[in-house]
Amino acid sequence: MTSPEDGSSDALDLYELAACGLLTTAADGTIQRVNRTMCGWTGFAAAELLGKRFQDLLTMGSKLFHHTHWMPLLQMQGSVAEVQLEMVRRDGRVLPVLVNAARREPKPGADPAVRPPVDVAVFIATDRRKYERELLFARRRAEELENEFRTLAENSPDVIARFDRAHRFVYLSPAAEGLTGKPVVDFIGKPIDQTGMASANTDAWVAAIDEAFAGRHGTLAFTYEVHGGHPREFQAHLVPERNTRGEIVTVLGLTRDVTVLRQQEREAQQRALVAEQLIGIVSHDLRNPLNAVLLGTQLLEDADAELQRVTTSRIAAAAHRANRLITDLLDFTQARLGGGLRVARREIHLHQVAADCLDEVMLAWPARQVEHRRTGDGLGLADPDRIAQILTNLVNNALTYGTPDQPVTVATSVLPGALEIQVHNAGRPIPPELQAKIFEPMQRGGAQARPGSRSVGLGLYIVREIASAHGGRVSVRSTEGEGTTFVVVLPRAGGAGG
Repeated sequence: MTSPEDGSSDALDLYELAACGLLTTAADGTIQRVNRTMCGWTGFAAAELLGKRFQDLLTMGSKLFHHTHWMPLLQMQGSVAEVQLEMVRRDGRVLPVLVNAARREPKPGADPAVRPPVDVAVFIATDRRKYERELLFARRRAEELENEFRTLAENSPDVIARFDRAHRFVYLSPAAEGLTGKPVVDFIGKPIDQTGMASANTDAWVAAIDEAFAGRHGTLAFTYEVHGGHPREFQAHLVPERNTRGEIVTVLGLTRDVTVLRQQEREAQQRALVAEQLIGIVSHDLRNPLNAVLLGTQLLEDADAELQRVTTSRIAAAAHRANRLITDLLDFTQARLGGGLRVARREIHLHQVAADCLDEVMLAWPARQVEHRRTGDGLGLADPDRIAQILTNLVNNALTYGTPDQPVTVATSVLPGALEIQVHNAGRPIPPELQAKIFEPMQRGGAQARPGSRSVGLGLYIVREIASAHGGRVSVRSTEGEGTTFVVVLPRAGGAGG
């Protein structure tokens, strides 16, 4: 850059009052011309600067740079641009500056041995330095935060992922390898719908990622078959990640295995349901036999011999009914909360166990008829007390809901590999919609309960649990023409349970 050639007032003012320091130096750096702006910044008068070398105004470090870099570059290139230097003001303070310099073209006919002067422009870099320091600090802080994030993510049992707007993995934590059986690099750069996840899950993920890019947090629950073929339950939380300008650049997803938590929640709900059911049974069904006992006790005080005999019989029946109800409640609680009923198998004679049980049941149903049919030698492995429970519940159920003037038929069969019990009664069939849930607790038939029955709604459920504990099963057939038949099939030589 050159000083004004025309000497006009406007040109001189433009040079002297320019927004940057302007000076012209000889080839060795000696200052030949300087503007007022440069004088004001350095604190020197123009007369003090003229004759000084430009490099003499620099700090020691900047002098070294001027000598080793500035001068060689200027000689080779003819110019240097945006070189950061530090100048020392008259008062000793250091002034950071940016310097541009350009060597003038030689004038026509000039002596080649004489190097042309150099025009220098100096800009104060105080604000730039401050900005650069802030930017450097921000970058370092961002790197520290990123390192902290990666340290946390790589040591977390949760799966942490980042997604771009194309739903591609930008980052995925190592925890994903244990779930998928694949290295993390197999996922980076791929959209989530190309990772082998079920389409329903990927659709939910894509929708949740889009929601997060719209600025809304999202949560989704899904089931994923982890490496090894085991389905697990997961919950993911997605949040938008913003840059310093507030723009959403990525979406962060945190995925946690909640299988155990969900199982605990279901168990808690189950316990609450069982407690509610038990309260209902105790408050409703146990009250009736207890009231019968209390009323009978009062009648005994002034009763004659015949009334005492009848009342005593009723008290005994009510006590037996209450005892059976309590047994059912204990079995119900054990089955629902204890993981199933316990059975103790031993060698039994199925026909004899059935005959003894039917004798006891008929004491409560003296006016009804029960036929017992036998097939096979009767020998097998089973828990005789539990077999008696099966028969008692099924026969009482048949007597309660069957046609009163028709016999209930009990068939016990010992087949080559199974023990089979069938209980049949005539009467109205069980509605199809009830058949689908009749073995669940608290399911009762629509008929009026008759004397000797408990009508608790646990009998068929306990039958199913006893059959299951033996490794067997129970089923029902019920039609208008055939009537109702419950069939229990148990392995003859023992199965699951213990």
